[in-house]
Amino acid sequence: MLYNPASLEEAERLFPPRDLPPGAEVLRIAPSPTGFPHIGTAMQATLNAALAIKTGGVFILRIEDTDRARIVPGAEAAIFEALEWLGTPPDESPARQGPYGPYRQSERLPLYRLAAEHLLDAGRAYRCFCSPERLETVRQEQMKAGANPRYDRHCLSLAPAEVQARLRAGDRNVIRFRAPEGAPISFMDEVRGAISFDASMVDDPIILKADGYPTYHLAALVDDHFMRVTTVIRGEEWISSTPKHIALYKAFGWETPKFLHTVILRDAQRRKLSKRSGDTSMHWFRSHGYLPEGFRNFLTRLLWPHPEEKDLYPFEEFIRLFNVRDLPRTGPVVDLKLLDFINGHYLSLRTPEETRRSFVLYLEELEKNAQDEAGVSPISKVDMAALRHEISADAAYAEKAFGIEPERNRKLADIFANNGFFFAAAFTPAPRELLLKYAPEAEQAASILRAVLKLYIPSPAGHIPGEPPFTMGHEEWETAMRRIASDFEVKPKTVFMLARLALTGTEKTPPLHDVSLILGPERTQKRLAHALTVLESA
Repeated sequence: MLYNPASLEEAERLFPPRDLPPGAEVLRIAPSPTGFPHIGTAMQATLNAALAIKTGGVFILRIEDTDRARIVPGAEAAIFEALEWLGTPPDESPARQGPYGPYRQSERLPLYRLAAEHLLDAGRAYRCFCSPERLETVRQEQMKAGANPRYDRHCLSLAPAEVQARLRAGDRNVIRFRAPEGAPISFMDEVRGAISFDASMVDDPIILKADGYPTYHLAALVDDHFMRVTTVIRGEEWISSTPKHIALYKAFGWETPKFLHTVILRDAQRRKLSKRSGDTSMHWFRSHGYLPEGFRNFLTRLLWPHPEEKDLYPFEEFIRLFNVRDLPRTGPVVDLKLLDFINGHYLSLRTPEETRRSFVLYLEELEKNAQDEAGVSPISKVDMAALRHEISADAAYAEKAFGIEPERNRKLADIFANNGFFFAAAFTPAPRELLLKYAPEAEQAASILRAVLKLYIPSPAGHIPGEPPFTMGHEEWETAMRRIASDFEVKPKTVFMLARLALTGTEKTPPLHDVSLILGPERTQKRLAHALTVLESA
């Protein structure tokens, strides 16, 4: 809990200017634990962390938890975990304490009270006793008259004696900032340049609520000042609130930080990205197997045009080359095909052992979050503990399975989709109707599979032409399979597809000969025998 300073002057001594190199930037992200971290949180964290590293500065994570009624259990921990996973850990946070904490707003209430009282004493704020009902009535009347809804300053003219009498009576009240009148309020946005607002557009915002908790307008500004933040990076939806914040800084006599407003991300229809256009949560991206380095590269690619027009580059290259003035002024489209391309590149750089380890960790995370995020996992119908155990028990086999056609995998979930059939825990045998899709009748399909099975069973010399497929080359094996098609007077596709379905349970797989070599004799024979049983069961 914050030491309770007696005045703002004492707070200035408690949190002096930081001793940093010239040009070092102090930045922060300040998510609210009223929901779980999303792609916007990740974008802001990536940009803030990059600028802090680039300038030799400090990156802060501050938790804005003053909206107590809407706090979601577990959301704060999810924010910490998401930033660690993304590779953008803050230098200071509730989990990594520093000299300018505490880093939860609920633990900084004495500062906000002092700040609000300072403005009251200076005549720059006043107490408002208006009921919600009166405020709504005023709002409706203004809207009917075609006016912009705003507080009508009803309580600004209350005599001091009346204010004190109502306070003694315990009347519920808030503190409002008295916005300046007259001259326009201007500021320089680091991306958009100079922005100016007519002072009449700025109403008197509530800065301290009746429960003693501050609003965003006061809390964010006080925290940024006493944490010595030099650059405020936030979404463009806050541009319209910036004049209030500029006016508040001037009322306190504090130096105004630099402002940088990032664009709103958009979906394929160029609408504001939201859950209606697909899940935007960090957990969704992680549960589908995107790698942190791939996801981070994707975010920087959305925000910044590489001078060589490259899509693929390490985070260190972004940090070295980017300039905030190159950031976009219009919202980029979140193109998941681009994300898949970028992530696939990083996945392809991993060795078979690294891929196996990453996939095991991925399964552990899915297993851990299965109950909390029901339905999110693309592997939700599989016994993930059993699959993880199977992969860990025979690492060499798993690495061979993951190493077949790795270019097909764009994310870790694709490994399951494309290679999961190699493992008993994920293998689903083809149903009878699917097997019969490629053969005119069950009896003939069974006969074909018996012939295929004989290819995979070592026999006395002379009984079966050639050697078992486990020692055959691909061309020799294919010749043997085509011979079976000729013997049964069917197209080669019939034989190949029946064998593919029997061995993998699916119609699209890597080359079948390669699959059987990885499965090995025992698994191959067992799966072919099972398919025969399915065909003969009716």
